[in-house]
Amino acid sequence: MASLSQNAGSYGAGNSNSVLNEVSEINRGIDMIDRNLDQLKMLQQRALDDADASASSNTNRQLDALSSETMAHYRSLTERVRKLKSNPESQQKFGQQVRRVDSRLKDAIRAYQGVESAFRKKTQEQMARQYRIVRPDADEAEVRAAVEDQTGGQVFQQALMQSNRRGQAQAVLSAVQDRHAQLKKIEQQMIELAQLFQDMDTLIIQQEAAVVAIEQKGEEVVENLDKGNQEMVVAVSTARKTRKKKWICLGIVVAILIIIAIIVAVYVTIQNAGKQTVSKRNILQPNSRSWFESAPVPQMLAERAHAMSKRLVPGAHWQLGG
Repeated sequence: MASLSQNAGSYGAGNSNSVLNEVSEINRGIDMIDRNLDQLKMLQQRALDDADASASSNTNRQLDALSSETMAHYRSLTERVRKLKSNPESQQKFGQQVRRVDSRLKDAIRAYQGVESAFRKKTQEQMARQYRIVRPDADEAEVRAAVEDQTGGQVFQQALMQSNRRGQAQAVLSAVQDRHAQLKKIEQQMIELAQLFQDMDTLIIQQEAAVVAIEQKGEEVVENLDKGNQEMVVAVSTARKTRKKKWICLGIVVAILIIIAIIVAVYVTIQNAGKQTVSKRNILQPNSRSWFESAPVPQMLAERAHAMSKRLVPGAHWQLGG
């Protein structure tokens, strides 16, 4: 038990090793409880068979000590499981291991409840037999009232006063009073076990909100990441479309510039060609006029007429002269 108490404080910040070590320690504690339950059943049967049913008997003292030790185990392990379950991080990372050890501890509590319930039933049956020894003519209702008596054996005391077997009844009364004390202790332990069981379930409900909040945060982070990725895809697509439009606009501008350059080039070429034609005409016409103006036209005509007159002889018929 000392080792369990010491190890109970070793669980700290909730890192992976400490959580798994704590789960292992709790499992070993549950194994110890299982061994104690086997010993308890053996001691309980010995107490029922023992002629000395007093609380000071060796069997009852061993039974009380082992029962108290087992209950201390349950309290310690329940608190340690509560600490594990109260840590959302350990629930999230090691939820399966925590749930398994929680289930084992609950099974161990149920097992102890079963052992104590069986011992209580056998003790009541023994008390009923002892009452019939004092009151052989008692009916079932009277016997049941004596067994379920919570006043410490007053029903048996009344039966003792009415019985003719006073010597035997006195010994039975003492044993019954001790059995009543055992039953009362069993009842208190059963109540405490039920409370421990309920505390474990209540803790689940209390911690569920924290676990759900963590899961919601995780889902929000994933959702935000998905939205961010979608926005990144949209942004990249928009940037590509924008660059494409810029290139298209640039191509249009370049095409317009090329067209303007071609038009300007054609216009300049045509203008240059027109100027050259005008220049050639201007050069040709002055030379012709200057030639005609400078040529001796009258002299040429006179010479031509004289030559013709030499060849023609007037007569009946125009003849060429010699």
